[in-house]
Amino acid sequence: MTSRPQHAGVAGFTLIELLVAVAIIAILAAMAVPHFLEAQTRSKVSAAKSDMRVVAGALESYFVDNNHYPPPSGVGIHFQDPFAQPIAKRLIPLTTPVAYVSSIFPDKFRAKGGWMFEEQPLLFDTYDYVTPNAIPGEGSGESSGAAWRIASAGPDLYQAYGGRLVTDTECNARGVDYDPTNGSVSTGDIVRVGPVDTRFPSATDITNPKRPGIVRAPAYKEQW
Repeated sequence: MTSRPQHAGVAGFTLIELLVAVAIIAILAAMAVPHFLEAQTRSKVSAAKSDMRVVAGALESYFVDNNHYPPPSGVGIHFQDPFAQPIAKRLIPLTTPVAYVSSIFPDKFRAKGGWMFEEQPLLFDTYDYVTPNAIPGEGSGESSGAAWRIASAGPDLYQAYGGRLVTDTECNARGVDYDPTNGSVSTGDIVRVGPVDTRFPSATDITNPKRPGIVRAPAYKEQW
């Protein structure tokens, strides 16, 4: 009678070994995730700035053809005084009848809410856009002293419009320029402005009660 070969038993992982392996994986993940998120944020910041450069070019081309910038109130059936909502309605003139841009870019950091519009993310479908005197009498206080201003909510996902009038201190505190050295997810907007608008009182004149809280025109360090 032929005897069957005997096989040595295969030892499995002990519970302690499995727990050690899980702990090592968790430590490695905890080290890797922050670096991944920071790289993702940097990529989105670069993409937002790229979008805004394109929009800036479209706005200036529109101005050359029409001698004015698109009104933030919107036009035609999209008119809503003083600001068309959602924001994309303000930029429709850049897409039709002449396509200065092929489409309206969504904000890479779509806001969850904004100053005076808490918890209303549907309003912020693209980069905020405004021109001087959108609210009569406020001059360029809404536009950082420039002929136009566009702003991304930035990584904090709060749209503070790059700041507003000098009296809007809370908004201005949150509308400062986003600076990654303060942390990859920190307070601040990503802002681009047009040329200085000379039709209104100086944005730097301290006797002007409607001056902007954050002046970015004519010389602006963030004009990437």
